Amino acid sequence: MCRTVDRRAGSSSGWTAALLIASLLFCGRTSCVAQSAPFASNTTKDEQRNVSVTKLEPLPFGVTLPVRLGRTLRAGKTPMGLTFVVKTTQRVPVTNTTYLNRGAELEGKVVASVAGDGTAASPAVLSIEFTTLRYRRQTVAVSTRAIAIANFVQVGETFLPVQGGADRGNASEASWTTTQVGGEQVARSGWVGDVVGRGVRTVGHADYYGVYSLPADAEGSSPPRALGVFSTTAQGLYGFESDTSLSSSGRTIILTRPGKRLEMRDGDNLLLEVIAPS
Repeated sequence: MCRTVDRRAGSSSGWTAALLIASLLFCGRTSCVAQSAPFASNTTKDEQRNVSVTKLEPLPFGVTLPVRLGRTLRAGKTPMGLTFVVKTTQRVPVTNTTYLNRGAELEGKVVASVAGDGTAASPAVLSIEFTTLRYRRQTVAVSTRAIAIANFVQVGETFLPVQGGADRGNASEASWTTTQVGGEQVARSGWVGDVVGRGVRTVGHADYYGVYSLPADAEGSSPPRALGVFSTTAQGLYGFESDTSLSSSGRTIILTRPGKRLEMRDGDNLLLEVIAPS
């Protein structure tokens, strides 16, 4: 890709700058996109025919849910059994003709919170599960696994233009080229554009309401997958200490680190996938 960034390390000044920029952009793009607004001029007629879910039913297996963590969870300090809520960061296709609007809520629970002693024999462990989806005052059970988790700093970088400053002299972020977590790029024009992977291959698309993969099958019978800030190839942890590991056993999402400190921070993003109930 055009930009190479060490996503696991950086100077304190870089972190501070990224955080400031991210906070501004979160208040800009994500909040503005959440508002009711007309479709971008390039939105297709098929997309305009899609409608928001009115009757919430269990989500089909394979649907992806990009969500933002709204509080910090610390291994050994956050109590086991604590419940918390994350919210989807963009429109989520459920079928080829229906979607969930941004802001759908998933209720999570901390199922393990263990402080490490700094050795591999007694690592820090933080385990969470998501069990409930809430949308428009309706509730259904849900089981998910984590495909990828990105630290809030990496999330903030996805809102910055690849070229730095105003991309190609364009001050409007609606027409910037940006880099997703995992390295793929989104080239927008009036919010609409392609997600470009290795070899300048189109692997998805973006519109005013989010970023999506291409349909999983050639016939297009399955809906595209919502990506949020992630690439189609994103997997594992981004921006965490290099010795931190992620695993999903059933619906339990487990982070482990040999060090004493392990945490998920307010602003971290997760890419979840709906799975069969355990």
